[in-house]
Amino acid sequence: MEVIVPGRMLRYVVEVLLKYYGMDVNPEEFSVIKALRDELSPLAALISIILSQNTSDRNAIKALTNFVSRLGKRFDIDDLRKLSVNELEDMIRPSGMYRLKANTILNLIKKGVSNEVLIKENPEKLKELLSSIPGIGYKTMDVFLLMVRDYPTFPIDTHIRRVLARLGFIRRNEPYESIRAKVMKELPSSLYLKAHLVLIRHGREICKSRKPKCDSCPIRDICPKIDVMSR
Repeated sequence: MEVIVPGRMLRYVVEVLLKYYGMDVNPEEFSVIKALRDELSPLAALISIILSQNTSDRNAIKALTNFVSRLGKRFDIDDLRKLSVNELEDMIRPSGMYRLKANTILNLIKKGVSNEVLIKENPEKLKELLSSIPGIGYKTMDVFLLMVRDYPTFPIDTHIRRVLARLGFIRRNEPYESIRAKVMKELPSSLYLKAHLVLIRHGREICKSRKPKCDSCPIRDICPKIDVMSR
């Protein structure tokens, strides 16, 4: 097993994975990237992240398509206000948990989270606003800030948590904020977005929850495979 200086471990892993997978990102695999590449409104981008909660990005994109078909690419909060709850839930339905997600979007409306607010508000104040909305957790907020506002933060999802835990970089049950702080300390901010995307891809394609493909893993020589053999 190759010896990597602890303080460089994560950056080394990210560099190896980026070399292995390349830099291309399929927008059909990330709902928010799909929203950005299609030049949807900031509010649409935020809703795409909400829709992706507890489902695949492909399902989230199906639901997002319903919003765009009904409201247009650059829809804003006033367009959402015109929808009935039933109409909103029907649009969300392909992404699952439609009642909970509809409630989150209704909370956005109540708080006045418009395109202007999402783009012009100071990032720190925007964090306070978004974190006060039921249904918007750390990950949803961090994904929006990183990808839409280019704000230096690092979203942690289930795939990233699993990959880092198997590497021994974190504990599997470690709090979100602790993981985020560790990652941000070790990686330069210029790598946050690339690292976020490539770690998710690695978790989806090779370092899977069940039956990980360790034999074909590009970092198998340095990975201690924590908690893999017992699964």
